[in-house]
Amino acid sequence: MAPSVRAARRTAVAVLAALAVAVAAASQEPVPPPSPAPSAPSPTPAAPSPAPKRKKEPIVVRDHRTVRSFPANLGHNIVEVWNPHSLRPLLIGGAATGALSFLDDNTVNYFADHPHENWGNIGRIMGGTLVVGAASGALFGVGRYANGDRFRAATYDMSQAVIVNFLYATLIKVSVRRERPDHSDKYSFPSGHASNAFACAQVWVEQYGWKAAVPGYLVAGYIAGSRLAANKHYLSDVAAGATLGIIVGKSVARWDSKPSHKPLPPELTAPSREISLAPATAPDGSGLGLRLTVRF
Repeated sequence: MAPSVRAARRTAVAVLAALAVAVAAASQEPVPPPSPAPSAPSPTPAAPSPAPKRKKEPIVVRDHRTVRSFPANLGHNIVEVWNPHSLRPLLIGGAATGALSFLDDNTVNYFADHPHENWGNIGRIMGGTLVVGAASGALFGVGRYANGDRFRAATYDMSQAVIVNFLYATLIKVSVRRERPDHSDKYSFPSGHASNAFACAQVWVEQYGWKAAVPGYLVAGYIAGSRLAANKHYLSDVAAGATLGIIVGKSVARWDSKPSHKPLPPELTAPSREISLAPATAPDGSGLGLRLTVRF
């Protein structure tokens, strides 16, 4: 066979082979390119830790009824009488005093015709400043060692109310200078015995409610009425004294019961009173005895 023919055949075979390869490649599905590997999630930045809070001094909520604050409370209670809460009892008591003043002469004439000497003497002693002051001081001392919170509060308030009432009653007496029915002096208005009795009664009412109101007001009324029987006061004097006493009693209990948010001093965090008896030895460790500890 001629060389030109063989060369043509070789060329044709090469072309056919190239076409077969191209067809086979076109019939296959294209392989998608590999997807990139998922990147690791970036770490979430941690929230900044809050700055450490400054430790505050512990707050102790307590009322004002402490021996140390007695003088300060006394000053506050003198001013507390002028609190707007006192307006209502003042208006009611003032209206009652004005209305009863029209019966002043009738009351004096009644007890002149119906003397009650024993009633007058008993009430004079029970409601006197010295007796009431001594009684409130004794109860104050007992209340410091009592376990009942209400009893302690009432005895504390009573001692404060007696002093505040004495100051206001004396101030009004000196300012008004009303002559007594028996013409003994000019300190008739208001009745100090009545104001003392109702001030003391009111502080107990504030703590014990109606349980103290029934006996408290009965005793206070007995003392107030005795001043009429003794011919030392007019009926309006007694009404004004009762009004003053109720206002003072409410004012003292209201202020003293307010919570105090001041931190306790370190020396007050320890028990305020301690009495203990324990075995003890001598400083060198010898012997055996008892040690008495008393702390106030």
